[in-house]
Amino acid sequence: MDVIFTIIAVLFLNAFLIKVFRQRFNILSESYLWLLFSVHVLLSAVYIFYASATTSDSYQYFRIASTTAQWFSLWDTSTQFIYFLGWPFAYLFGLSYLSCMVIFSYLGFLGITFFYITARENIKLPPFWLNLTLIELIFLLPNLHFWSSSYGKGSVIVFGLGALALGLSRVNRRYITMILGGLVVFMVRPHILLTVVISVMLALLLTGKGIKNYMRWLIFIVCALVFYYISDEVVEVTDVEGFNVFGSESLQHRAAELGKASSGFDINEYGFFFRMFTFWFRPLFFDGQGLMGLFVSFENLLYLFLFYVVIKSGIVNWKNYNGYFRICLFVFLFGSIALAQVTGNLGIAIRQKAQLMPFFFILYLKAVEIRATLFTQYAIKRSA
Repeated sequence: MDVIFTIIAVLFLNAFLIKVFRQRFNILSESYLWLLFSVHVLLSAVYIFYASATTSDSYQYFRIASTTAQWFSLWDTSTQFIYFLGWPFAYLFGLSYLSCMVIFSYLGFLGITFFYITARENIKLPPFWLNLTLIELIFLLPNLHFWSSSYGKGSVIVFGLGALALGLSRVNRRYITMILGGLVVFMVRPHILLTVVISVMLALLLTGKGIKNYMRWLIFIVCALVFYYISDEVVEVTDVEGFNVFGSESLQHRAAELGKASSGFDINEYGFFFRMFTFWFRPLFFDGQGLMGLFVSFENLLYLFLFYVVIKSGIVNWKNYNGYFRICLFVFLFGSIALAQVTGNLGIAIRQKAQLMPFFFILYLKAVEIRATLFTQYAIKRSA
């Protein structure tokens, strides 16, 4: 019965937030956000059925959160933080497993919405169908919604990365959003926040315009301080003596354990480039991953085309990337490398990749904008 009240509460909250987003940000319409929400709800329902037929981690998260008496005994990074977030709902309020799934699924939806808002305010594309642009269509792709719709790390990390991306888009006005997103990302996966910090610093060094000098150095100093304070945590989590995170015995053991999982096949022995290709674009149709793999293969085939567009019209025109898009590029690249090191099998790769794909979507949409601008400039020159 509590799941009904939870759903009603989420609907009221969503109606309120959609109006806030519509007034404060460059949103196409409230109707689109409700469409985005509906797609997320549909895929959340599919995930619940999927979880009931598999050994989903969400059951363990709920069990531990609902049976632990001391809340702050759960405070720690990684899996412990997921227990910590679920404790007020599962133990204090005594909500059911399904209610917790609904709440965490909504967190994932908010993260996707943050990414969508960021794309809308930084990229200008003309509508081509029913007043929709590619920005609206790209965020309806199912894989991102599916893997961010459960009680687990997927929904929380998408929320944190979305808030972080939204804050980085307008640092001088959204530093609280940026700090909140960074804290969430750090608590779930410290090494991913480290890649974000490195990406920001590298983008600042390689960006010569669009950021005032005092702001550039202020952000750089803050990033350096954050890097200093979180690096020890990353080293502790990955169990290394120096800062060679990728040589960590802990991460290698984690990858080996994930490789034993039932979904997919072991990719630990792959070389670097083949592992990255697998992480980004597989399974494809020849991998034979069942019905789920068949659906994912269609989307991965689309990713291959998007990647081609990014290379041809985006990376080649690097000078048209401002600091924010360079941050997105480095976060996607470095984050992919970091996650691929602990991706033991293809099944794990599918869900890990979903966390970084919004950055890739932004890169693709920017590449389309650059291509359209260059085409317009060429047409003007031809007609002159």
